[in-house]
Amino acid sequence: MKPILKILSVLFFLYSQVEAQITINFTEDEATVTVPETVTDVIYSVTGTNVVIFSSNTTDEYTYSVSGSCSDGSLSLRGSYKLTLELNGINLTNNHGGAAIYENCGKRIAVIIKDGTVNTLSDAATNTQKAAIYFEGHPEFEGGGTLNVSGKAKHAIASKEYMELKATTGTINILEAASDGIHCGKGKVNNEHNYFKMKGGTVNIMNVGSDGIDADDYGTIHIQGGSLSINVDSDAKALKADSILNISGGDISIHAKGTDSDALRANYAVNISGGDINIVLEGDGTKGIKSKCETESTVNNGGDVNISGGYINILALGDNFTDATGDVTTCTGASIDGNLNLTAGELHITTMGEEAKDLSVKGTESIADNTLFTSSSPWKVNPYSYLYDMTVYCIVKLDSTALNDYTNKSIGAFSGDQCIGIATFDTNAFGNMRLYSNTATIDGTLSFRLHDYDTNTEFELTASQDVTFTSDTYYGLPSNPVILSSDLNYYGDANCDKQVDISDVVAVVNYVLNGSAPDNATFEPLNADVNEDGIIDISDVVGIVNMILNAEPLRPRTGSSSR
Repeated sequence: MKPILKILSVLFFLYSQVEAQITINFTEDEATVTVPETVTDVIYSVTGTNVVIFSSNTTDEYTYSVSGSCSDGSLSLRGSYKLTLELNGINLTNNHGGAAIYENCGKRIAVIIKDGTVNTLSDAATNTQKAAIYFEGHPEFEGGGTLNVSGKAKHAIASKEYMELKATTGTINILEAASDGIHCGKGKVNNEHNYFKMKGGTVNIMNVGSDGIDADDYGTIHIQGGSLSINVDSDAKALKADSILNISGGDISIHAKGTDSDALRANYAVNISGGDINIVLEGDGTKGIKSKCETESTVNNGGDVNISGGYINILALGDNFTDATGDVTTCTGASIDGNLNLTAGELHITTMGEEAKDLSVKGTESIADNTLFTSSSPWKVNPYSYLYDMTVYCIVKLDSTALNDYTNKSIGAFSGDQCIGIATFDTNAFGNMRLYSNTATIDGTLSFRLHDYDTNTEFELTASQDVTFTSDTYYGLPSNPVILSSDLNYYGDANCDKQVDISDVVAVVNYVLNGSAPDNATFEPLNADVNEDGIIDISDVVGIVNMILNAEPLRPRTGSSSR
């Protein structure tokens, strides 16, 4: 008898759950609401295509399933108890003012993006609410469908309290927002209840007027999984936490295109323990990681950045930004008001151009071995701006000797005067040079250059074979790389013996006195003309003597040799 009662109880529960679903369907001309007879504490009004539903329920969680298509309508859900909002293939725009969907119960809202459906929500520029879809409570998203949102007045999606994306969440596309793509707040000092948490799903945020995701008013951000892509323009933050930003997993891609923007921003601390993070800083004055040192709350770590895992790759392409008051902000991979604690994981920062900087740390730096990797290039190449690529495996030889230390050196490939690729040397064996183009092929043979930051010199490299650009091809192999070489000239090395000493002084003095080098003597006028005025005279002798007295290192120089 007891098993039968249990089965009946389960069946009754399932029946009551089905019966407790309220459906709302929109067409261009009208909206219809269907409430099961068993639900007696839900009332509603429909004015054309505008629906207001009120529930006095305080014990049962009802499901509101929304579907249909309407270019000017709205749904308002009111009450004081938690509920489930099912997006079941709804295409709804509120063109007359207000959110497309507004919820004001102030409790937990389970938002189900039904599997296999595409849902689109939008408001108008005259929206008096804070977002195209706005929650007074705290929404928890799940379900494998797709949700597209456009916030033409302010935010796209906003909640007054916390917001969570569960591991089962499908795809959320923020197509545009006048302000933030996703916004949550208000919070209180030291109140962890206000947060944005992402456990899974795919989120793409683009065309926003302000921040990508903003946890406002002392809010925190927790990225634990899923795939997140954000593009921001000027004076914006891709991920902005008013207190702490925590990243422990997921794939994150951020492109800061405008001036004076931040990719990862926290007003107290940034904590990264996992995940794969790729950041491109294209705008002037942009920062990859920015931690502020706020003191008005105990929810802070003095602006620290703590990295204990994960892979972070930052490409800084921007220059300095000067605002209207004359203040200058530098494009920086990581700008840290507090301390940098890098104990595990990998932080890669590549700077390109004359002004970008890799690190700025006001506090102390604690960096474990093999965790921080920085490189620089005087030339700029943004891989994300091109359609096609190819690979060259290479090594560099100077005066027939292979380089084994690429510190403070940059090797670039050029089509004419345009740099189309930078080599990276993770080992001394060979370098991997990715080349880029917006056409599948480029006419003509490519050239190569080396820039030496130690001596501030730049010179041509000769490839062991002609290299032309053809998409998806490669030159060389790791076991048999293309050789990029140069027989170098050096400032002051008049007799070409690869060192600057008294013999070079004697050679230049003899040249000045006799007007030519002695018979059968090796003499390079290019090297002797150390002040580069086109004349070899006593001033060059003085210059070489000063080089010897100051023990200056050999400096390669450009120009055509007479040898």
